[in-house]
Amino acid sequence: MSEPTQQEQLPSTTTDAPANLPVAETSDASPRRIGTIIVLLVFGVFGLWSVLAPLDSAALAPGVVAVQGHRKAVQHLEGGIVKQIHVQEGERVQEGQPLLELDATQSRAELGIVMGQYYAARALSDRLAAERAGVDDITFSLELEVDDERAREARLNERSIFDARRDERLGQINVFELQIEQLEAQIEGLQAQLEGKRTVARLLDEEIVDLTAMLEEGFVDKQRLRELQRTRSTVLGEIANHESSIAASRVRIGEARLEILQLNRTFVKDVADEASETQAKLFDLTQRRIALEDRTRRVILRAPVSGLAFGMNTHTIGGVVKPGDTLLEIVPENDELIVDARVSPADIDRVEIGTQAEIRFSAFKNTYTVQGTLVKISADRLVDEQTGNPYYAADVAIERAGLSERLNGGQLLPGMPAEVLIKTGERTLLQYLITPASNMLARSLNED
Repeated sequence: MSEPTQQEQLPSTTTDAPANLPVAETSDASPRRIGTIIVLLVFGVFGLWSVLAPLDSAALAPGVVAVQGHRKAVQHLEGGIVKQIHVQEGERVQEGQPLLELDATQSRAELGIVMGQYYAARALSDRLAAERAGVDDITFSLELEVDDERAREARLNERSIFDARRDERLGQINVFELQIEQLEAQIEGLQAQLEGKRTVARLLDEEIVDLTAMLEEGFVDKQRLRELQRTRSTVLGEIANHESSIAASRVRIGEARLEILQLNRTFVKDVADEASETQAKLFDLTQRRIALEDRTRRVILRAPVSGLAFGMNTHTIGGVVKPGDTLLEIVPENDELIVDARVSPADIDRVEIGTQAEIRFSAFKNTYTVQGTLVKISADRLVDEQTGNPYYAADVAIERAGLSERLNGGQLLPGMPAEVLIKTGERTLLQYLITPASNMLARSLNED
């Protein structure tokens, strides 16, 4: 048997072509099919994720780092002239430490005048109390028992007036009492004379009776009887005169006693009226004294809390400080730091106290994020005076645990800018995408 020729051994391209065509089609379609499946899977997974997977939603609120107790402004109510400055910018101060001292010349002068008036009014009040009580000496208040020339002069002056008024009043009373004694002596003498005259009158009556009987019998002359009767009439007139004198003396005694009573009543009334006026004056002087003592004490401005002094607005000895001006501020060192954030009115319905938040501090070279909690929201909307933008004030407490590590050794200071992301819930990606469109559709339907 002969060997096949080379032509017979080679496959015929014409006869083999139809058999090879399906193999070529399979190798081209597989990558496209796999790619399509992958794309469909990706879009399917992405679509499923956008529908099912929740994403955190948050409200963005700009803010600044602040002290929880806020910075303490150091001010002076009345103002004045700077006498001494005890601290420098950035110096650490302790609570109660002197910061600045104002000149106290004017306030001390005013206090001196008021104290002089106060001591005088207090001594007058003590003197009037002694006169009203009717005692022989004044018991002064402990406020006047001080080593002060003004108090000493007030005591001496009122004691002198007390003695003079007492002597004058007692002198007037003594005059009336002497009149009473004289009238009582006159009455006593008149009563003795009256008793004698009455005795004479009784004797004359008896003698007249006897003479009348003897005259009827003719033993005596009628002229003798008439003389006795005239004598009796004279004695009776003297008795009536004595009785009238006694009555008049008693009236004068009553008048003298009434004068004494009226003198005492007038004195007591005058004392009471003057005491009432003095008490009103004392009250006014006491209030002025308290105010001036407080003003004198407050010439030394002290640190309200321990912390750092900053924002010094006065640097000149002898400079004038206006009332109510902020001279410097103290940043409390023991108070916690918070973030004063401004929440947009559009987000206020989605935030509430206790909500977790993320805080970013852009002041550092690297932006760090720390955790926080919303602890306070203003009750009403506020408006920025400079920009006119409305906002709600919110306080966000900074979580202290691990803060130093999160800030990589950085230190938070009041005034640093911050961004607060307040978590408001969870939404899917699909909700994020369709919410604007649905809102727009709702508005368009309302307009129609």
